[in-house]
Amino acid sequence: MVGRKARSKSTQSRAPQPQPADHPRIFVSIAAYRDSECAPTVADMFGKAHRPERVFAGICWQAIPGEDDALFPPESRPPQCRVIEVDARETKGACWARSLVQSLWQGEEFTLQIDSHMRFEAGWDDLLLGMLAACPSERPLISTYPPDYFPPDRLNPPTVAVMVAKEFDSDGILRPAGNILAPEEMPTAPRPNPFCAAGFLFGPSAVLADVPYDPYLYFLGEEITLAARLYTHGWDIFTPTQAVVYHDYTKRPGRRRHWDDNGHWTRLNQLSLQRIRHLLDMEETDDPEALRDIDRYGLGQRRSLAEFQSFSGVDFRNRLIDGKTTDQLEEARPEAERRGRIKEVFTDIWSRNAWGAAESRSGDGASLVRTEAIRAALPGMLDFLGIRILADAGCGDFNWMGEVAARLRMYLGYDVADPLVEELRTNHGGRRGHFFAAADIVHDVLAEADAILCRDVLTHLPHWMVHAALARFRESGARYLIATTHPGGENRVIRLGDWHPVNLEAPPFSLPPPRLLIDEQLPGSVKSLGVWRLADL
Repeated sequence: MVGRKARSKSTQSRAPQPQPADHPRIFVSIAAYRDSECAPTVADMFGKAHRPERVFAGICWQAIPGEDDALFPPESRPPQCRVIEVDARETKGACWARSLVQSLWQGEEFTLQIDSHMRFEAGWDDLLLGMLAACPSERPLISTYPPDYFPPDRLNPPTVAVMVAKEFDSDGILRPAGNILAPEEMPTAPRPNPFCAAGFLFGPSAVLADVPYDPYLYFLGEEITLAARLYTHGWDIFTPTQAVVYHDYTKRPGRRRHWDDNGHWTRLNQLSLQRIRHLLDMEETDDPEALRDIDRYGLGQRRSLAEFQSFSGVDFRNRLIDGKTTDQLEEARPEAERRGRIKEVFTDIWSRNAWGAAESRSGDGASLVRTEAIRAALPGMLDFLGIRILADAGCGDFNWMGEVAARLRMYLGYDVADPLVEELRTNHGGRRGHFFAAADIVHDVLAEADAILCRDVLTHLPHWMVHAALARFRESGARYLIATTHPGGENRVIRLGDWHPVNLEAPPFSLPPPRLLIDEQLPGSVKSLGVWRLADL
């Protein structure tokens, strides 16, 4: 492969030195992408090991030559590091890199797969070997989501998380989560669990040959696919009894991911998702690119996929967790938890400008160019309907609304992200008749107005949240709802914060035809603002 070279301060061609039977060796697999935390991770790993002489690191170091040289210089690498250096512009994602690392294994008896931003408990090697020996299985693995640390070295409390099925995303991929155990719930022995974490997986090195890492997966779906493959090959995953490693979950300034630098990632991801859905019997594909080497990286024969689904409580084809849809599970959570999740998701989107638009953090849909048609038509429609007080549910940064709002007697702008609301008050709170407040449209009833405008918001909510928001709108006493809809479209299942072209006239919403419709006149789109009398809903 062009641009790839192996470099190691150890002698890679020579067979590894034998170790005493009571000091087995550990191969630590690390895929690192332009990560300033890689060097500190390696240093901490060797520094905290009880017997560092038995630890050998295999690293796929993906970097831009000339730009990232100082992040992990060769002179900083311990002698027991084996490194494959790859130009980051030629790489193919996390799973491809993890697969490449496995080529650096040289017969060590045990293997630990981690991420490149980790910290360790003192004596982590002894802790893991002891826990693995306590697992009641011939093919045991230790795995879970680790507690977090904050660079450089501030560790959170040493909690243990039990992995659970969280939700199916809009691509049909199951996403696990970690439920942190209370101190009184901490296990005294490793507990069986169907799921695994790609950033913390420890076990006998026989797993490397038995279940080789699939280089054709990209990133999303990596963990659930690996868990199903491990289980069907006869491997048993266990939750550890105590914290052993820590993970950096922060959004470090300047940190790069593969998808930040590589425009071809969308094609890689599309093929990966097809492959995952085919492998997990969700839907079949005959795309040869999506099925490359599928037998080598497929399910095992020791146990069936049906047995894995029974053990995990997951129905892949019907996208059910314990017999319930993601919407049903989310709706059943305590209200405080639901509120916190909504605020967290949209505050994060706002804070890091997740839509990536230059003009407005509310996205390209809030730009002046893309709102030209509705800015021209909306004032006349508001006058026709006699709307003098307008509640803007999910107002965003007010980028396009200024001229329209100036014609009203009162404009009430609501958003769920507190930092955004404070910014709106600072920048626009002095305008006569303009008021801004924090509100969660899924749970909060807005102040009574003549109409509620809800543009480009319901498109980011799962179905049950759309139903709940519509109910809150009716409770407000407003006469009209003006909301984004895509006539003729079909509604897709999404998770909170994703997007789909919501069609409010189609199931599961089935609203009556809008009384008025403003076509936003966007190329290749039927996106519109529909007007409904709330009394009709």
